[in-house]
Amino acid sequence: MALAELESIMSEIIKLLPYFIPIIIIEYGLLIFALVQLFRNEVKYMPKWGWALIIILINIIGPVVFLIAGRKKDSG
Repeated sequence: MALAELESIMSEIIKLLPYFIPIIIIEYGLLIFALVQLFRNEVKYMPKWGWALIIILINIIGPVVFLIAGRKKDSG
């Protein structure tokens, strides 16, 4: 790969970076929120360590699945 080609690819990546920053912030915010909820609440279907693996390893989808299906609902 030539140096000019590499510089062209890097300039394209730098142009797209402002679009990825909000996605990255949302992803990590959701991950942290889901982990906090995991350790504060009771869970359904599997142990907490299993949910922690899903939340951490399956980006964006893992925390959403936990927040929808994994938490036990409060009765009051």
